Amino acid sequence: MEIHAKGLRSLADVRLRLDGLTVLIGDNGSGKSSLIEACELLQRAASESFSEDLNRIHGGVGSLLRVGAEHLELGLALVPEDRLYDRFEYSFTLHTSGVILREHLDCVFAERDDSDAPVDRRVSIISREGGVQRSSSFSFLTDEPATGPVGRSIDSRRLALSSFGEFPPHWLIREALAALRAIDVHVPFDTTARWVQRSRGQPSPLRGAATIEPAEALSRFGANLPNAWSALKNDFSDAHWRETMDYVRLGLGPDVESVNVRADPGGGSIALRLKYAGLDEQIPSFAISDGTLAYLAFVALYRLNTKKSLIAFDEPETHLHPELLQRVLGFFEAMAKERPVLLATHSDRLLDGLSDPARSVVLCELDDRRATRLVRPDPEALRDWLTDYRGLGDVRGAGHAASILTRREGA
Repeated sequence: MEIHAKGLRSLADVRLRLDGLTVLIGDNGSGKSSLIEACELLQRAASESFSEDLNRIHGGVGSLLRVGAEHLELGLALVPEDRLYDRFEYSFTLHTSGVILREHLDCVFAERDDSDAPVDRRVSIISREGGVQRSSSFSFLTDEPATGPVGRSIDSRRLALSSFGEFPPHWLIREALAALRAIDVHVPFDTTARWVQRSRGQPSPLRGAATIEPAEALSRFGANLPNAWSALKNDFSDAHWRETMDYVRLGLGPDVESVNVRADPGGGSIALRLKYAGLDEQIPSFAISDGTLAYLAFVALYRLNTKKSLIAFDEPETHLHPELLQRVLGFFEAMAKERPVLLATHSDRLLDGLSDPARSVVLCELDDRRATRLVRPDPEALRDWLTDYRGLGDVRGAGHAASILTRREGA
């Protein structure tokens, strides 16, 4: 997988290859969180409410644009598991007014010409080139091979990809929509103490009761945490539950007897409870420590291991003791064996725990135009330094990172 962002704050023109676990590091303002937000914007591109969400949640194109830029471009390239084609590429370009200027979905086949040089053959599934008018047009292919490109008019602020409703006319449109919808972006879990919640008048979603509903995955902010644990306990095998509790005890100690949910007295909702051996009373979620509650959310994120095309998490180290952080890093490395995982972090302890930092770590740094460039470690230089240091975080803490992080992404 590869994501592309152009004109998004410090991301003047950045392409990031995602394979397994990718860990973004760098100073504040260097583009880490902007790359996470790019993933979120791509996920929202699969929704018919993209234009409304762009303004309501992200503040509109104007708040996203790099200073001096007129266009914002986002794209995703994905290699399929079944290898029916080499990759698909989807991209769109937004004018500062919010109008969609360009949008393309291409199926790419890698071939070789007579000189045996690699050549990409592209089949355009959706093609759109427009101006800043109120309406625009695009062409698309259908599943009928004998039918040529079909034309359609569309509101200039609406993405063509998500305009077909529940039954898109081409299988690759369906596949692109599924991949975008399966991007799962998370930010640090809000475990704010109840007295702080009351002081500011904003409840923490992890500490309160949740309306009873099915849970196939942990939602953003962990708002469905009680339902997630209910699903883990009731929707899987006994062996799966025992293994889940093993992960809990590895992080929280052997005296954790169980993670339970209890019906809220008001009806229609459930709340989380933690049962320790030797204690008659179960500890309710509002009384659980920040780090313990965050760890329970990470266990749920890992064990409800649904099909995702990408998991992105900004600053997973928040609230976690270093030992708990290493457990959580193990979850992410396990998940990364099945799909790309993208983390943004300031934690040297997380870097020290990486099993393959030469492959995983990407430094975001600003050039003299304050544009983000991506740099990866030199494997040989890193290997030399690790003879004297416990990990890349330890090397960075000692001030030697510049001698290791030397390989420009894409160079």
